[in-house]
Amino acid sequence: MALTFGKCLLRYRRLEAGITQAQLSDRLSRLGLDVSTVMISQYENDHRKMNPVVMRGMCIVLCCQEVDLYEWPR
Repeated sequence: MALTFGKCLLRYRRLEAGITQAQLSDRLSRLGLDVSTVMISQYENDHRKMNPVVMRGMCIVLCCQEVDLYEWPR
């Protein structure tokens, strides 16, 4: 059985942290991840799923865990 993703909660986590998409992109670049604001928007609008490396970078920047970035089906 494959792991499925639910709704992306990145926008909520980002706004909770009080940062813009541009600031998130900049902080990810400091970790060596090239994630544009366009890509962040695609994640937030469920047009693209994060790969594990990007997801971990998001967690480091937003001080959360991977489980906090998506609604996981039960």
